Amino acid sequence: MSKRDEQREVTRARIVDAAVESLIEVGVAATTTLEVQRRAGVSRGALLHHFPTREELFGAAVGRLVARNEQAVRDELTTAAGDDDALLRSLRVLRAVMRGPSFAAEMELWAVARTDPRLRDALRRAEGAARRDLYRVVDEVMGPALTASAAYPTVAELTVQLLRGMAISDVLSQEQADRDALLDQWARIVRPLLTGAGGS
Repeated sequence: MSKRDEQREVTRARIVDAAVESLIEVGVAATTTLEVQRRAGVSRGALLHHFPTREELFGAAVGRLVARNEQAVRDELTTAAGDDDALLRSLRVLRAVMRGPSFAAEMELWAVARTDPRLRDALRRAEGAARRDLYRVVDEVMGPALTASAAYPTVAELTVQLLRGMAISDVLSQEQADRDALLDQWARIVRPLLTGAGGS
């Protein structure tokens, strides 16, 4: 890679990082191209060279948000209380990450895309890699003993949907005790499916 190509990559990364920070701090509506340009400290021409539209910039930002969420999972795993209950520990780790600012920013982008066809198209293009990364991380958190179950793919899909729903509910209500109780109940429901305990 030439020096010029390296500089382009550095500039592109700076722009995406600026967009991610803005999405997290001030949300989608306030994350204009001018705001990203200001935060990144780049010229208008440099911004438009890498990202001709705001939607393309947001598509790139999704990938960076997913990477942040993955790192947050690893960080959470290192601080999670030691627990012999691998399922409940995994659910709590994933729940903690999905309550974080990076995941909230990602969810906000998808919500806005409902009425923005160009943003929706850009996010759909980014979705394949983002989805693979999400489920790879879920698999890693759950571990081989749980993922070996034939029921695991369905449980993983339903778990992600449940946690996303909780994350959306957190916007309006911060009843953490209720969410914890629901998570414990979900663990009780799916444990027999994953471990074979209590029948098939």
